[in-house]
Amino acid sequence: MKQGKCYAVLVLLITIACNHTPAVISNHIAFEQRLSAYRLFKTALVPAEGVTIIEIASALFTDYAEKQRLLKLPAGKKVILRGDSLPIFPEGTIIAKTFYYTEDTNRQIIETRLLLLKDHQWNAATYRWQEDQQDATLLTEGAIVHVNIGKHKTTAYRIPGQSDCASCHRSGNALSPIGPKAANLNITVSRDGIRQNQLSWLMKKGIFEQADLSSIASLPDYNDTTLPVTARARAYLDINCAHCHQSTGMAAHTSLKLGYFTPYDQTGIEFNRQQIIIRMTTMGEFHMPKIGTTMIHAEGLQLVKQYIKDLQNER
Repeated sequence: MKQGKCYAVLVLLITIACNHTPAVISNHIAFEQRLSAYRLFKTALVPAEGVTIIEIASALFTDYAEKQRLLKLPAGKKVILRGDSLPIFPEGTIIAKTFYYTEDTNRQIIETRLLLLKDHQWNAATYRWQEDQQDATLLTEGAIVHVNIGKHKTTAYRIPGQSDCASCHRSGNALSPIGPKAANLNITVSRDGIRQNQLSWLMKKGIFEQADLSSIASLPDYNDTTLPVTARARAYLDINCAHCHQSTGMAAHTSLKLGYFTPYDQTGIEFNRQQIIIRMTTMGEFHMPKIGTTMIHAEGLQLVKQYIKDLQNER
């Protein structure tokens, strides 16, 4: 398919999705003006008592930023696993993700995004860290931050506003977490000085309810070059694209469904091979993911290109 026709198809798919996707219910709560009000940190990037660091197998690309993920539960409450999908979080749960850059001993913390469960509804907010790196302030309209450290530095890091959160976190007409699905948490991590399964450790600590882990799959780490290209590429498309390209996402009415566990013949990848590459290589209105990137992810693009090439060679 010629490039001009590819763009025409992309415009049509976007128009269809926008015309048929219901509006997301707005936040049900007023967030605190200062991030410190939630008592997530002792000091910057050092979790407070009762706040747990969580890790995931494959992470969304955000201009090469490093990320710290935290989970804070109300006292006495636990998370309940339900297969490979998103666990059941108790009322009052806070999921925090902090974005930062480091170079040698220098560190620049940019933002922290919060998801807070209140009255059975997830609510989203973004906080911009102050120059002194001691606290962060609530944003409503988003912001541009100049990043001046790290080999992948960018001068136009974009912090999304509250209304932007729905672009990725939409689930029907509500918001939902993306990363902490059971399959993405089912990995080996370093805890208490040893390497162990993260879900098992969370259960031992009383953070998760006891569950049989034998039936829970693991999402691959797309950065692990020892794994097959197909598995890595599908994991990459899952965490970077499937939050929109799934049955309740922003792009629910397009022909792409990019969840890792979606059977290949139901993904639409066969028909959309070239469009996927175009969306990853074209910055601006048609770039994907739409939120959180101001540059092309070179390594991710190379991985998906190799995957598409391998698919073509199999034909």
